[in-house]
Amino acid sequence: GGRFRRRIRRLRLRRSALRALIRRLYEDGKGTLMTEYWDLLDENREPLGMLHRRGDALPAGARHLCVEIITVWNGRILTTLRHPQKHNGGYWEVTTGSALAGEDTRTAAQRELYEETGIKVEKEALIPFDHVITPRIFSDTYLLILNEEPEITLQSTETVAYAWLTPAELLERCRKGMVIGHLAERFAQYAQMLSEMLQKEENHG
Repeated sequence: GGRFRRRIRRLRLRRSALRALIRRLYEDGKGTLMTEYWDLLDENREPLGMLHRRGDALPAGARHLCVEIITVWNGRILTTLRHPQKHNGGYWEVTTGSALAGEDTRTAAQRELYEETGIKVEKEALIPFDHVITPRIFSDTYLLILNEEPEITLQSTETVAYAWLTPAELLERCRKGMVIGHLAERFAQYAQMLSEMLQKEENHG
């Protein structure tokens, strides 16, 4: 029994050390990690205690955390155009990404937003907006409402252009097939929800 407990303790220490190394590599670097590691979760969103390297096949039944950030300024939604050499390149999207090992989704959203757009905000500014579950991911969508126009700095390896769209313009791009196919229906719903929300704010203003 004691030998087994010591072995488990060593494994936990190794996993903790690996997570610290991953975090240090990210914080010291000036770009994204060459290799990303994710925490794996079960169907109930409980940790499996396993790290997964991006690009490898996910184990059966395992999921990982993803984030989306809908950034709104002056009644318009920030959208970015995916790099043509990326998967789903040439399509429009909002800020998205995967949570790195050790991150919760709010921390991941804060990091992804800064990496991909240059927008730096406190985590508390990110408002929970939606949750999506697929056979591969748990994705949390956050809403960020800005009072001033931010300076956008694109991550050149991820995106090549950006546009501030009204909800109606985003809806039109969804209908024209300019948004990633499997996201278009959901983004169209978001556009309608945001349109109603902004209209209410205008009426109360």
